[in-house]
Amino acid sequence: MVADIKWFDMPIGQQICNAGSELGRAIRRKNKNDMLGAQEFCIHAIEMLSYTKLDPKNANCRNELTCAQEEILDYILGDNLYQNDDQSIMKWYDAFLR
Repeated sequence: MVADIKWFDMPIGQQICNAGSELGRAIRRKNKNDMLGAQEFCIHAIEMLSYTKLDPKNANCRNELTCAQEEILDYILGDNLYQNDDQSIMKWYDAFLR
């Protein structure tokens, strides 16, 4: 995250896109069997979504953001109970691209 930009000043779409970028990096690392790298990017994406949930303007989206966090953890570090693949998990984040 750029130091000059405050997270809460960003629109929610930009916040989610930033988290999606980290998720994309986690997926690429996972596909290269670099699970340590995948874990690091996964944690960063989860943190970004946590900050997004803390943003007062996003109060009505907290449940959806929590679900997004659960899906990331399940796909990158868990047993993939939600049965996602690379494209399906990124689809939600890609919807916020302009």
